[in-house]
Amino acid sequence: MTQDQLKALVGQAALAYVQPGTVVGVGTGSTVNHFIQALGAMKERIAGAVSSSEESSRRLRALG
Repeated sequence: MTQDQLKALVGQAALAYVQPGTVVGVGTGSTVNHFIQALGAMKERIAGAVSSSEESSRRLRALG
């Protein structure tokens, strides 16, 4: 398995820690990019998200 594939698995696994109805804090980096992508699949169940960088904010906005 490649490092990128492992990071994608970590991003998916992090969803288990997201509480429905909460605002999620998002950091930066390549692993976080995978988490943001995974988070898009449950966007209807969270109150929102805030990020620590413009790039992460851009990715979050792109996923709605």
